[in-house]
Amino acid sequence: MEEKKQNEINLLELIQLFFRGLKKFGLNILILSGNTLRLLYRHKILVCLIMAFSVAYGYYSGRPANRIHRVEAMAILNGSLAQTVKEVSQQLENASSVSHFTSLSARLDLPYYIADNIASISSFYVIDFLNDSTPDMVDFRNRHSWKDTLNVRMPNRLHFRIRTRNVHQIPVFEEAFLNFFNTHTRLVNEFEVKKRNLAQEIGILNSELLRLDSLADVSYFRFPEMQVQLHRNTLLVGEQEKQLLYEDFSAVQRRKTVRELEFASFTAPVVLPTGFIVSPHPEKGRIGFMMTYFFIGLVISILLSLFIEHRKSVFNYLSSK
Repeated sequence: MEEKKQNEINLLELIQLFFRGLKKFGLNILILSGNTLRLLYRHKILVCLIMAFSVAYGYYSGRPANRIHRVEAMAILNGSLAQTVKEVSQQLENASSVSHFTSLSARLDLPYYIADNIASISSFYVIDFLNDSTPDMVDFRNRHSWKDTLNVRMPNRLHFRIRTRNVHQIPVFEEAFLNFFNTHTRLVNEFEVKKRNLAQEIGILNSELLRLDSLADVSYFRFPEMQVQLHRNTLLVGEQEKQLLYEDFSAVQRRKTVRELEFASFTAPVVLPTGFIVSPHPEKGRIGFMMTYFFIGLVISILLSLFIEHRKSVFNYLSSK
């Protein structure tokens, strides 16, 4: 029993060890910061020159012509599945300027001065919560689980994000972007097949409405002669039950309306209802560029200061055999 108690660790002792380690870590950080400040102070002229150049370059890099804006649009896919359109979109997302054939300019048939301002093209699936055909969320991180059968990826929606340096060229880019998808052979074929099927389904629904209308005409307006009969010791006069076709007629009419609206929107394989929407704020402004290059200059200053102080050791190590 005594040996067991000696091997046990008190929870209070664990907490004390944790805070001791945390205190030691904090002291080491303070000592390292102090040594770094002393190092930078000893080479303050070099540090000031590097930091001034870094901040000035950050200010220059943050000019309006170099800022990147996000441009986004929700696409409606007519005929093709979202996965198929995303595979086609990979040709644009993976475009490279290594050769003319793989460049974005060649694939979209755009001038180089427009294509070069496009920093990146990305596509994302759209999540439908409760599976009610309503776009609820864009899966920007691509982390949606396939096992989630209640919140599913929409098969006819895809979200596009464009990063560009010149928002004034977006109308020209949008036209070329849509033309790329709407002239793709596979997407066009699937679009035509789906459109023909919708037209046939609307024709079938129209025939069903006529059939229900004829049944209602017979059932409601062509009354049989009044009949009197005795059934199970009960006197029955006329019809006791009559089938009402209003609910069937209304259901077919609602389905027809949905299909007609869908058919009316079938104008192209890929449609951007609102077009590309430009974010009013760039990803990184002038202050952001200046802060980024400030920290880069700080790191360079520390490395150069260390090299100057230990240059003899470095040269001796390099010259030794």
